[in-house]
Amino acid sequence: MKKKLLILGAMAMHLELIKRAREIGFYVITCDYIPENPGHKIADEAHFDSTTDLNAVLELAKKCQIDAIMTYNSDPAAVTVAYVAEKLGLPGNPYQSVKVMSEKDLFRDFLRKNDLNVPAFSSFSEVDAVVSGTKDFQFPVIVKPVDSSGSKGVTLVMEHAAIRAAAVTAIQKSRAGRIVVEEYIEPVGRQLHGDGFVNDGKLEFLCLGDHYFDVAMNNFVPYSTAYPTAHSPEVFTRCKDEIQEFISKVGFKNGGINVELRVSKRDGKVYIIDIGARNGGNFTPKIIEYATGFNFLDRAIKVAAGEAIPAYSEPMDCRYYSHLILHSDRDGIFKRLNLSDELEKRIVERHIYPVPGEQICKFDGANNALGVLIMRYKDRADMEWIISNFNSLYSVEFAE
Repeated sequence: MKKKLLILGAMAMHLELIKRAREIGFYVITCDYIPENPGHKIADEAHFDSTTDLNAVLELAKKCQIDAIMTYNSDPAAVTVAYVAEKLGLPGNPYQSVKVMSEKDLFRDFLRKNDLNVPAFSSFSEVDAVVSGTKDFQFPVIVKPVDSSGSKGVTLVMEHAAIRAAAVTAIQKSRAGRIVVEEYIEPVGRQLHGDGFVNDGKLEFLCLGDHYFDVAMNNFVPYSTAYPTAHSPEVFTRCKDEIQEFISKVGFKNGGINVELRVSKRDGKVYIIDIGARNGGNFTPKIIEYATGFNFLDRAIKVAAGEAIPAYSEPMDCRYYSHLILHSDRDGIFKRLNLSDELEKRIVERHIYPVPGEQICKFDGANNALGVLIMRYKDRADMEWIISNFNSLYSVEFAE
């Protein structure tokens, strides 16, 4: 009899996971609140509870008598996975560890209490408290919901006079109604971003690239990560050491992680900006597999099923790859995307989301992406030129 695997999420980014799990013999059950998501159509069974509803998913897991549960690129779903796994005695990471990694106020507080590098910060749940509690802050600061993903509700605030509007936006985007206001870390070079894999508490694999942001859209919504990072091997080692120290102290044991880090121009320290208890979105693990050969997918499924996996010790040779997130600078009715020859000849995979006639929105959060291109380059100069000129290499047509 096939083992039952409950996968939280059925978006386009989950399709390969669902297909692979079925290929290797699992009965796959998908769950999220959007019946139209494509993953539901290829699963053995589909349900439509919210992936953030802990008790609803727990009851579903009991009813379906699952053997394993996992997600692949969702912070909110990662918390639910850990909760259900702990309640049912299934393989998984400690619920409290994942909760710390998924809620930014708990995460920052954990860093501070465990003597890890952390920017100055305070957490709030009321707008008036934010206004009064930040009068003595050194600006600029970042205002962010504690539990949103995809940079939704995140604002760079340059002066105290703008703090109220940013706080209102952030609280509205937070399911828990809590926000963090923290020191802005001006980076040396670009922000680092990538995925790693933890096996029995050890960070055995890590691939980092460089984040690119469309500042005309939003300072905190990246449109590309370029692999490998242009930062030095010494910086990479310091990043890996900081992540490993956090992983050891928080008690995360097995599975993929998605990380963002900055090297501070002020003090030269490496700061973990975010570390998710799951692999990254926008096909990050797939891009890294193209670049390095490391297969996150099979290892993630095996970890979810409680299967032992051999330690990974192969040297990493990272080739030049990136993703490019197609996006619009305004709302409208989608007609088509036009890609230049310069893009076309470098595309390895394309994933286009809207169909003609569909309403699309300005790119102010990762959820408003129009699609993702996975790109291959001949060298770093080729990669940097394409990414830096990306917005001039495609166009979005709107219906009249």
